[in-house]
Amino acid sequence: MARFGYSDMKEKYQKLYDYYKTATELAKPFWFDKMPAELPDEYDDISGLELCYLLEFFSKGVRLVSEDEYLDSADYVYERVVHEAYDTTFGGYYETLTGEGKLVSDKKLLDTQLMAMISLGEYACAKKITKDEEYHYTAVLNRALAIYTMLEHYSLDKKDNTYYSEMNKDWSFIESTKTSETEKIAESYHLLYADIAFIDPKATGTLNLISDTISRIKG
Repeated sequence: MARFGYSDMKEKYQKLYDYYKTATELAKPFWFDKMPAELPDEYDDISGLELCYLLEFFSKGVRLVSEDEYLDSADYVYERVVHEAYDTTFGGYYETLTGEGKLVSDKKLLDTQLMAMISLGEYACAKKITKDEEYHYTAVLNRALAIYTMLEHYSLDKKDNTYYSEMNKDWSFIESTKTSETEKIAESYHLLYADIAFIDPKATGTLNLISDTISRIKG
């Protein structure tokens, strides 16, 4: 895999961004409205959430637009997501990093975890389509499933079926940070469900579990 940085991705980013602007909703990244019109500078601090936006952005480009043009960018961002933004001690993805990948904030934000789950699922689908074995798609999908498991274990308050939007590094919750945005959580889980069904439709146990979770969230 070619090793490069953001400076090598700027033209590709702009071309793909312009494509998404006119694409149907089904062909846009899930949170395309959050993407900046230009690729952020590689020396600026970047949030784990923004890194995951980029991973979904380029992974969807691989799957729907051009395997050859966007695969190297998706691979590069994936490496940054899993080797810089991921907490190898407690699991989950950090809030903020420097442009060089050094930790700035070790909080675990719900939005970051949801976007990590979505982007890893999209990347897994891209890897299956391209038959690129550098990161096998089932291993990538397992990373997405791990986030789902952690959210249901740590972020969910089972007493009232709500989720904490901010957690400390060790997943202990921060008081008064419960979120009522259950529709966003359900939509995120639904995308994970779709990715699993695409990659392994025989995984009925996992699919049924996530389906039951979505039904519980929607009440």
